[in-house]
Amino acid sequence: MSFCALLEYPLLASQLIFEEIDPAQLFELSRLSRRMELKIKNSGVRCKKHSVSFTGNPSVCLNFKNDKKLEIIFNRPFPKTAIIRIGHFKNFGFTYARVSENVIYVCPSDVSTFRGVYLFYDYIAGMFSTKLIEQLNVDVDKIKNLIGLLAIPEFSHCEVLQLIGEKMENEDAKYIQDHCEVKDTLVLNGNVGEREQHWKMYEIKNLVVKSNIWINSNDLILMKCENIYIKYSNITDLNLIEFVSLWKNGQTNQRLKYLEVHFSGESVLHGLKLRTVPQLPEGLRRDVVVDDSDDSDDDDVNPLEMELFRLGVEMALQKNDEKIENEEQKTVWKSLERRRMKFDKHGNCYSRGEQTFSSIIDDSDVINLDSYYRDIEKYDGTIASISIHKRIFKMIVWHEFELPPQ
Repeated sequence: MSFCALLEYPLLASQLIFEEIDPAQLFELSRLSRRMELKIKNSGVRCKKHSVSFTGNPSVCLNFKNDKKLEIIFNRPFPKTAIIRIGHFKNFGFTYARVSENVIYVCPSDVSTFRGVYLFYDYIAGMFSTKLIEQLNVDVDKIKNLIGLLAIPEFSHCEVLQLIGEKMENEDAKYIQDHCEVKDTLVLNGNVGEREQHWKMYEIKNLVVKSNIWINSNDLILMKCENIYIKYSNITDLNLIEFVSLWKNGQTNQRLKYLEVHFSGESVLHGLKLRTVPQLPEGLRRDVVVDDSDDSDDDDVNPLEMELFRLGVEMALQKNDEKIENEEQKTVWKSLERRRMKFDKHGNCYSRGEQTFSSIIDDSDVINLDSYYRDIEKYDGTIASISIHKRIFKMIVWHEFELPPQ
């Protein structure tokens, strides 16, 4: 099919065709002519979500239907085998090359890199009708005019804001607090200024802190976030014990759902040899001696084998819990008074329902509770499952609306 013929197709037909083309190919197609660019834009091909990075690795990433993706990376050397092309729009010149199925390298030719990132983003966001930015990554050490960047309407609100670096000017921090709307998650990647510059971190729904030396236990106590992840901070094992004690008495964070802290202090429960908890064999079926007069499906499991399986799981969990409790009594964590998990009061797996947060912390959104989790109870009967292993503390709060029906 001649691509030029697409110019004469009705918009609905064009959209159906364009949606089957890989985004990188679609971008290259848009460069054939101004008419083709407008055809793609008017056909209504939509980007589901996108992210923009003004960092040491500047990029724009767009995600489409059917898991299709287009990643545009700036100032990378072109591979020797790549076909390098020249492009321009809005007085912005650049060279580009498609280096893989969904990746394009771009080098601005007559503007700074970050200016080129914005101009390119403005162009491609207009072509694919993108709206709210899913994630905006900003290196505060590299952006010379942070207020100027965040004053651009598209960048003043986003689902996730990641601030990277060490030092941030007070006026920049104040502008973020007063004018930037972060709908979902704040990520502090590095020291990123000082505590007084980040009061918004106490109120945000999800907070991720990576490698930050000024975050301490007082910050943790003041936070009202639902999901918190803190790695490489000054929070110690004793700080976490204090936090849990306050939580049990209703004196801190009533909204908390999930907390993970990589703490400083003694490594605990390290090197324990726990029993393997049996897994239900695939293909377990009802045997022929069981009455099947109710005409139910043959997918019913064998009751005897299921009971043996249940007893095996129960025995393994009990032995593991006894071993963990004995070791815990030798540590400072014994004051938490954790008890064996009560699966009759909550499930054995937990779903955060926060795909973006889980992706940022590089973890699954569904957590299978292993033997290291044990329960504590709040004054009002709310159950929390806590895992302490090596130097990682995890806490899952089972709010009433998240419990399975009885």
